[in-house]
Amino acid sequence: MFTRKKDFKRKEKEKTDKFSAEAEAGDAKAQYKLAIGYRYKESDKYLYWLEKAAEQDYKEAVRALADEYNYGNEYVNPPIKADKHKAAVYLAKLADKGDIEAMKNCSLLYAVDFDDEDKAREWTKKAAEAGDVESMEEMGREYRFEPELANFEKSEYWFKKAVDAGSVKSIRFLGDLYCFFEGREDYSKAESLYNQAAGNGDVFSLVRLGDMCRDGKIFNKGEHVAFGYYEQAAEKGDEFGIIRVADCLINGIGTRRDEKQAFEILSELQKKSGLADYHLGLCYFNGTGTEHDYDRAFGLFKKCLKYDEDALNKLGECYYFGYGVDADREKAREYWRKAVEYDSEEAAENLKTYFNENTELPENE
Repeated sequence: MFTRKKDFKRKEKEKTDKFSAEAEAGDAKAQYKLAIGYRYKESDKYLYWLEKAAEQDYKEAVRALADEYNYGNEYVNPPIKADKHKAAVYLAKLADKGDIEAMKNCSLLYAVDFDDEDKAREWTKKAAEAGDVESMEEMGREYRFEPELANFEKSEYWFKKAVDAGSVKSIRFLGDLYCFFEGREDYSKAESLYNQAAGNGDVFSLVRLGDMCRDGKIFNKGEHVAFGYYEQAAEKGDEFGIIRVADCLINGIGTRRDEKQAFEILSELQKKSGLADYHLGLCYFNGTGTEHDYDRAFGLFKKCLKYDEDALNKLGECYYFGYGVDADREKAREYWRKAVEYDSEEAAENLKTYFNENTELPENE
């Protein structure tokens, strides 16, 4: 055993000596391999040799430096601290060589760490132009949703590029563009695209078709057809489809009214998905299909995502009137103001009614 250990150490030393000589002579591959050998033992030497290899554009060394400076590394000795500016330099070197993942990471870095949306968008566009489907979809969304960028033609262009690259989701995104972009609605095109997406396995497109029927956007197809689409989506496991089915049962939309069945459906969904929290909370709050239970309603509303405008509005109501929690008008005001930030007209009305506070809703995106 002792002899084998000595042999192993000798061979490791010979390998290190060989890499050291080649690295000192300027061989980038050897510099990288030497760096890896130092990684967990001496991080200063590790970074030194990575940087030497990176100076010669050795791709793996550049990638390693980008990762180490982007995320930091507490497992080496001494630990490497994150340095987002250095990370940006090395990611840009990779991106300039056509590395799409580096382009996407540059975009994320500028958006999250540097709070520079314009620069982040530049990198997303570069990744999209290089053929990355996710980035094409992101560009399409930017031109659809961002108020200062809103541009129907540009959004359409990028979604079509993504469709041509094989994205089924983008067929639906195109449908959404024709269905919801103000002043450019084309419901016939939207219906056709949703049908195409659904035929290719995009289940949520069935929900979109149901919504169009429910809202009178498809000629001669009303609430009964809408309910049929929702049922199809629900049978395929789509959570939004299940919630729509429950809503139809509660309100008698395209089917018989059956609040108890709706409550049971939402209770089952809530065991698996947080999407049902708000809707089940409403059942307890209003006594729909079950007994009034403000404590449970409040608990479910609190579980909802912090940017769920409907849940925030209901939490304001709970605090104002003391439903399921001790009354606290300042907390009510706080929740209603937060709901207004996410475009809740009902919360704006509550602030006006109960606090004589006039608030402006954000511009629609």
